[in-house]
Amino acid sequence: MDKKNQVKILKGFRDFFAADVALRNYVINIFRQVFEKYGYEPLETPALEYSDIFLKQSGEEATKLFYRFKDEGGRDIMLKYEVMISMCRAVAENLDKIVFPYKRYQIQTVWRAEKPQKGRFREFTQCDADTLGASSVLADAEFIQMGQEILEKLGFKKFRANISNRKFLAGLIEFAGGSSSQFIPICLSIDKLPKIGALAVKKELLEKRKISSSVAEKILELINYQGTTSQLIAKYRQILKNFPLALTGLSELEKIFQYLEIAGVDQGRYCFAPYLARGLAYYTGPIWEFEIIDGGVGSVAGCGRYDNVIGQFTGRQIPATGGSFGLERIIEIMKERKMVNLPLTTTKVLITNFADDTLDTLIKIAKALRQEDITTLLYPQTSRLDKQLKYADKKNIPYVIIVGPEEVKKQKIIFKDMKKASQETTTIDAVIKRLKPATPRP
Repeated sequence: MDKKNQVKILKGFRDFFAADVALRNYVINIFRQVFEKYGYEPLETPALEYSDIFLKQSGEEATKLFYRFKDEGGRDIMLKYEVMISMCRAVAENLDKIVFPYKRYQIQTVWRAEKPQKGRFREFTQCDADTLGASSVLADAEFIQMGQEILEKLGFKKFRANISNRKFLAGLIEFAGGSSSQFIPICLSIDKLPKIGALAVKKELLEKRKISSSVAEKILELINYQGTTSQLIAKYRQILKNFPLALTGLSELEKIFQYLEIAGVDQGRYCFAPYLARGLAYYTGPIWEFEIIDGGVGSVAGCGRYDNVIGQFTGRQIPATGGSFGLERIIEIMKERKMVNLPLTTTKVLITNFADDTLDTLIKIAKALRQEDITTLLYPQTSRLDKQLKYADKKNIPYVIIVGPEEVKKQKIIFKDMKKASQETTTIDAVIKRLKPATPRP
């Protein structure tokens, strides 16, 4: 093929063949099952939205990543940049139909014109769950419990939820001498503490954020306190006793930890992380992340309460909390670690086809198998038997049914187990009884 006309995929986009699709479906199904177990219901929103709903909520840097254009009708539209903003639009537009509290999950494709690199794509799937209309931190705590269950079911062993609170941090920064205008810049820096260390964070606070040395040192001293969760909360209560907002944040944290203890969540899998700040400006209360500890993976989910966002769309205050799991990152980790051993094909049986005068019988056998939800591939043309057996082997199809003129006369089949390299002469009814799934395929 001429190089000028050679077909190729766009950078930042991917093709998924059977093995990748199987792993993705496996992971997504676990998320879906656990989300629904906790009362979240599915929501899907369109791939295309009016650009203005994202322009109002996104910073200048984000707008550079929009796949934005005008359609044939001259409308200013774009591919969905994130599912949360699209969800807010859907809620605002259907406010009179939604029963609150509203628990929704969304597992959908989004598009961002980012520079492609390892683990970062221009088309990827977001995996979000949120509770709208509940101001109690019970909703936050239950999400943390749910996230723990998801990671366990996916097969991760060493992970934890790092938990903090924006109200607590606001009071802490005020106590240290920081101003309200410095709050978000400070949060952006201290959130990097586990990754780059205290000296690098201090340097960034001084040089990039223009925070005074005394304020920077005081903040780093405060967020580096060590102790158990109860010890830390007691210590911060004493230090921040004259800062009501911080005390409210600490009370919210205390309720979350009490819930997790009552719910029997392993205490080694969550902790109070005073440094955790999350960079997004819209968080208003509890914030948390799920971190994979082994292998230096880091955070795979960013979560928190954002009580002021939905109201910008609906015109009325609606508290909200939830989080977004890094689905693509989780899938890549599981793939690299070979955490799941999935069949390489969904086909359970290959029916060979090597004699024209047996075709009627083969069609009836295929129908009988499929009626019992046994996944069956009837070889689509007559060919040499050895070629078809090699095909089954390459495709990892576990069983083969061979029917020649002799088998038709005797109303028998040859049933071959490819893994054991064994075969037997039997009946189709016996094969169905052996291979029929315990529960019907969905």
